[in-house]
Amino acid sequence: MIRRKTSAIVESGILAAIAVIFTLIGNYIPVLDVIVSVWWPLPIILCGRRNGLMWSVLCLLVTGAVVAVLISPLQAVTQVLILGILGLVMGEGMRRQKSPASVLLWGSLGALLSIILSGLAAYFLMGINVVESFTHAIAESVQMTKDIYDTLGVSGIMTTESLERMQHMLSLVLPAGLLLSCPISAFVNYWAARKVLSRLGDPYPWFPPFATWTLPRWILGGYGLGMATLLYFRGDETSYGFLGGYTLFIVASMLLLLQGLSVVLWYVQYRGKPRFWFPLAVLTSFVIPLVSQFLVVMGAIEMVTDQRRLRSR
Repeated sequence: MIRRKTSAIVESGILAAIAVIFTLIGNYIPVLDVIVSVWWPLPIILCGRRNGLMWSVLCLLVTGAVVAVLISPLQAVTQVLILGILGLVMGEGMRRQKSPASVLLWGSLGALLSIILSGLAAYFLMGINVVESFTHAIAESVQMTKDIYDTLGVSGIMTTESLERMQHMLSLVLPAGLLLSCPISAFVNYWAARKVLSRLGDPYPWFPPFATWTLPRWILGGYGLGMATLLYFRGDETSYGFLGGYTLFIVASMLLLLQGLSVVLWYVQYRGKPRFWFPLAVLTSFVIPLVSQFLVVMGAIEMVTDQRRLRSR
């Protein structure tokens, strides 16, 4: 028992030191800031998986205290709120031997909670309205685009109306982008944690083959609700109702697109279809709207009809 506790203390201390190093790299090497931010929850996840929730919380608190001394207390608070919760949630999920899908869901919800708490912290601690800051940043980027076109002598391409439309579209897409970043961040950290755990002799299961993925059918309800909300608020695109419907529609569409790509890969692997189908579908889905919409419909049909006969198993 004493030996196990000593091991937990040593591991937690090492992982806290790694988290502090990640923070320092992100602050003093701007080029690596984004990469380090993505990987930052990894030490907390590993600590939670190996030693439990109590030790991962202590690891996070120690990291925050050291960052507060070396950099600033504000940096420590934001670091803990933004990235620490994701690490705690995923580490505890892996500690409880949850399935990969459950850990990913836990991590996604943890990342979403982190975004909400960081926004509240920015508002109450620094007086910064995150929504207004994002809106201002979008307006500046759109204006910068116009200035570049003017410099190149093609100012006629970007009219005032088209600039306003671009700014409006970016504002609509932003909430959906933040929501979709949550499972992406959780997935990246799950992949990295699994690799490290395998090296430590503590293997953790991976997701089932992508060709056999079956996403929950309630996604269809979200897709339909988002579409209905868009139709209801179509005359008032600046309302929160329209923004909420558009966000729900985009997120559900991306999940259905993922299901559609899974169906394509299933036909390639299990029905002998040409192998180029899948990479072609992936590439064209990002550049040809008709293809992406077709894959969304394919994913929706699979959810309803279970054409692969995987849901009944």
